Formats: sequence, structure tokens, C-alpha cells
Amino acid sequence: MLLTWIIPLVMICVWGLGIYALVLLIKALRIYIDKNS
Repeated sequence: MLLTWIIPLVMICVWGLGIYALVLLIKALRIYIDKNS
């Protein structure tokens, strides 16, 4: 019963972290491109 709650929560956390990392990466790339050009 507990696993049915834990697994979706873990999945959501992993997705959230993945999206957050992607957003930070895109922002960093934009700053990097702006500085170089």
C-alpha cells in the first residue's frame, strides 16, 4: 500500500529535478552565448 504512494512521488520528484536541470542548463547556455557574441 505504501509503495503505491512512494513510487509516483519519486517519479514526480525525478521529473521535477530533470525539468529544473534543463531550465538551468538553457539559461546558462543563453548567458554563455550572450557573453561570447
